[in-house]
Amino acid sequence: MPDVTLVVQDMSSAEDAERLERAIRRLSFVELVNVDFEKGLVAVSYEGGEAELEKIGEAIKEAGHDFEPSPGAEHAAD
Repeated sequence: MPDVTLVVQDMSSAEDAERLERAIRRLSFVELVNVDFEKGLVAVSYEGGEAELEKIGEAIKEAGHDFEPSPGAEHAAD
């Protein structure tokens, strides 16, 4: 099961973090989500590979946030 940590911009409150966590958790292949709005980090454990990682990114964008992989995240799905 790949684990990835993403750096998310524009999270300003715990409410933002909860909304983002719900958006990611709705994806059927996501096992675990941990959002830390103070650090601007989202950690996700999921089943799948690159296509699923792209869907996680889409969910983050749909929730109104920009993101980038944390160092090494691009290799997490290998």
